[in-house]
Amino acid sequence: MTFTTDRTTLDEGEIITVSWDCSAAERVELTIDNGFRATPIALDLTGSKRFRLNRSKGRTRLTVTAWVGGKSYSKTIKVRVRPMPTTHAETVDDSGRRVGHGQRLTERIGSWWRRQRAAYNERMQALPADKRLATRTVNLLCGAMLLMLLHPLLGLLGIVGIGVWLMWFIYRR
Repeated sequence: MTFTTDRTTLDEGEIITVSWDCSAAERVELTIDNGFRATPIALDLTGSKRFRLNRSKGRTRLTVTAWVGGKSYSKTIKVRVRPMPTTHAETVDDSGRRVGHGQRLTERIGSWWRRQRAAYNERMQALPADKRLATRTVNLLCGAMLLMLLHPLLGLLGIVGIGVWLMWFIYRR
């Protein structure tokens, strides 16, 4: 008895070709067990068939059973069936932003943050170089003061860091 498949790994919905040769048998049967149910199929003594494996619990067992003189002989091939990749549908508005109740809070916050960063960068590019430097310095000082609320040493290190950065900026030109 020979029993082969063209592959042992595929995605759900793909087609597998099964070939067998049981020419000395009286009767041949193929059982496809996808983990949900087992389906027996009567076969010719030799040949090949193609099957679409639509649903599986990860492994599908293909078993050919041949009956010779009242005894049965079986051969099994296990095929790994990967779940079909899914794409979640989403609704977007005219600006390309996600809309709807299915959007998670983290996605909404992330989307808001990206919009704010883009608007900030756009405003910064419109400023002259000296005003951009002043704006960055003020933002860094505000951050250092917030650190000072949490831990005075961190705030002090932040202010010293800003001073070093400003000195580097002045002397690099």
